[in-house]
Amino acid sequence: MESLARIPTPVFAGLCLALLLTACTSNPGQHGPGTLSGYSPYSFSGVQRIVAVGDLHGDYDQFIAVMTMNGLIDSQGDWAGGAAHLVQLGDLVDRGPDSLKIINHLMRLERQARAANGYVHLLIGNHEAMNIHGDLRYIHPGEYQALVGEGSAQARERYLQTVLKARAKSNPALLQDREGALAALRKDFPLGYVEHRRLWQPGGKLASWVARHNTVVKLNDTLFVHGGLNPHAPPMSIKALNRKISKELSRPARPGREGLANSDQGPLWYRGLAENPAETELAPLDAMLRFYGASRVAIAHTPTAGAVLPRLGGRVILVDVGLASHYGGGLANLVIQDGQPLAMHRGALVPLPEDPADRGSMDAYFRQLSELEPGQTRLMKWLKRRQKQARPESAMPDLVL
Repeated sequence: MESLARIPTPVFAGLCLALLLTACTSNPGQHGPGTLSGYSPYSFSGVQRIVAVGDLHGDYDQFIAVMTMNGLIDSQGDWAGGAAHLVQLGDLVDRGPDSLKIINHLMRLERQARAANGYVHLLIGNHEAMNIHGDLRYIHPGEYQALVGEGSAQARERYLQTVLKARAKSNPALLQDREGALAALRKDFPLGYVEHRRLWQPGGKLASWVARHNTVVKLNDTLFVHGGLNPHAPPMSIKALNRKISKELSRPARPGREGLANSDQGPLWYRGLAENPAETELAPLDAMLRFYGASRVAIAHTPTAGAVLPRLGGRVILVDVGLASHYGGGLANLVIQDGQPLAMHRGALVPLPEDPADRGSMDAYFRQLSELEPGQTRLMKWLKRRQKQARPESAMPDLVL
């Protein structure tokens, strides 16, 4: 039978938007998050310590490890970072089982950090947008399981009956073996699916929470964004860009119409700053940074082999080190302390090379990191391959997305 969970149709999309708000009988509050009202501020100056963390992808253990390593939480998981600013660069969800656990913990830390004159900036990633707009290709089964409650089986059966009825209007043959059709649908829609869509569809608790957050923030002279700001496109103010993405995520995606949130040239998806050569990106990047009054941009989305990496003269810093176990469990993140960018690498602060095109400085940086690695990690394997190369471009990471 045709897969309904993976092939959105107008009928399916309509059901997700109209049916699911009433289909789930279990108490959404037992799984759903708390909320923070209003939009988040997006520009701060005078921040002495910034901790930027890349994609977590549902790996709660690595989330705790990186937060503890940076002194941002205590043994109880409460905020211990004082006036520090945490920037989580998006993609909390998918590929791992504990996305909701991470989200609920971060919600707690948002409130606690503000009370301590610190701040938790949770940026929107492409996987948050995908979940909101029903692209569920990368959901880990554990994410559905975490939402299963007392009424989940009944809610799913009602939902499947409605789906089958709608599908049968264009394909009456489905009703000739009603039980067989329903059995096939159960494979596509696991327990917890209805609750997931109830939380994540536009207007749902999680979708609304995500949409209240920013896509881009500027802290001191550094821009932070999940995928990257496209320097070849006409620049938008940070405020306008944030509001546009939030509005797109607050309403259903229109089939066949691309918005900024799902464009490969938009800030949630753009990879040019991580992949394109300097001759393509550098001049427009400099113009873009002047427009924003910034000296650099920190991005996630494009994973490295396990190290924080500067490129394009240090104007771009790649922060997604494959922190989640799905990508190798690299334990590192970016720290900007008193204006200096540093790699927090397995508990040690290592200054970033000022000139990423200088093979010698990059080699020295990698030697420092290798001394911190616990054996044959993905980074160590990559460094051995790099030693056989002579071109400066070999400082680029392996790209795995």
